[in-house]
This record gives sequence, structure tokens and C-alpha cells, in this order.
Amino acid sequence: MFFKKKYEGVIIIDLHDVLTDLQDFKLKQGNFFAKKYGAKLVDPNAQNTIDMFDWSVPREEEFWKIYLPQLLHSFKPKQLAKEALERLSTMNYKIIVVYRPNDFELTPESQKFHIKHVNDWLDRFEIPYDACIVSELDWLEIAKKNKMTLFLSANPSSIERVATSYPTMMFETNYNQQLDGYHITRVHDWKEAYQKIRNHEFE
Repeated sequence: MFFKKKYEGVIIIDLHDVLTDLQDFKLKQGNFFAKKYGAKLVDPNAQNTIDMFDWSVPREEEFWKIYLPQLLHSFKPKQLAKEALERLSTMNYKIIVVYRPNDFELTPESQKFHIKHVNDWLDRFEIPYDACIVSELDWLEIAKKNKMTLFLSANPSSIERVATSYPTMMFETNYNQQLDGYHITRVHDWKEAYQKIRNHEFE
């Protein structure tokens, strides 16, 4: 007889700036890319490269077409991310990693591409996870469909959306300093995040 595994809870993790340091990547590679077109850094605290370097949407598309493969292959996980997720997994939490690609239109082909590379990246660094989702769906919809317990992200708009109905844990970065409110617990790193989850210190 098949018994469905019963989880302690479901944790959904936004890949960018939670498992990886995307902001640092955009600054370093964006500065290199900008020199090619005579662009300059105008706002190092911006979340997207358009506001960061004051270039156009087509230029941002070109940037990601060049650097996305490098991003998916060379990135290393944030310090203690693997260890924290290993412990949470042994505590019987279901771990779902969600990746929102920079494609302006996610096609079935590009979705397969992203799923493969994200899965490969997670496996290469031996990061425990139960599922990986690549989707343009609304974050709140993803949370509802997966009966989420807690959302981990650094993205202000995503956190604000999900926090209307679910607890969130916000990884602090330079573009989310002003965000605060109910259902939002701010953390600085994975050590702090793990301790708060273990002790149920989230709203």
C-alpha cells in the first residue's frame, strides 16, 4: 500500500538572492557589458539592470542572452544554504525551489531549458529539494497550489504579493531596505533564516 508522505510544512524558495547572489552578479557583469555600449552604472541599489544602468529593454534582453548561461553554470550557492536546507529537510519540510527566468515570454522550449539547468545546478552543489518550478505564474498562485507554509525571497514585489495571505521571510539586500509589514520577517543570511524557521519565529 502506498502512503503519501506527510510534511511538517512546505517552504517555497525564490532562487535569486536567496540561494544565489544575483545582485552581485548583475553589478559585476553589467559593468563589463555597459562599457561595450558606453553605458554607466547609475543606481547600484536597483533591482533590475534597466534601472541599474539606464539602458533599454532590448539591451537588457541582449545582456541576459549573453550572461544567462554563465549565470546558470558558474554561480555558487550562498554560504550555509546547503547546510540549512539539509537540516530543514531532515525536519521533514518539503523544499520547493522556484525560478522566475528573465525571458520576457516563457516558451515550452525555454521552460525545459531552465528546468534542466536549475536542476543541474541544485544537484551539482548537492542542495536538497523536493521540487523545482520554473514559471511565470503569480507568486500567490504558486503558494496556493502548493499549500505553502513559508515563502523565502528577496524580491519586494513578490513578498508584498505573497504576504497578503502567507508568512514570508525576506533575505535582506540593497534593493529591499524599505520593505516592512505584517507577514514579513527580515533575515540577513541562512544561519538566521534556519534558526527562525526551526523556532517558528515567523508571522
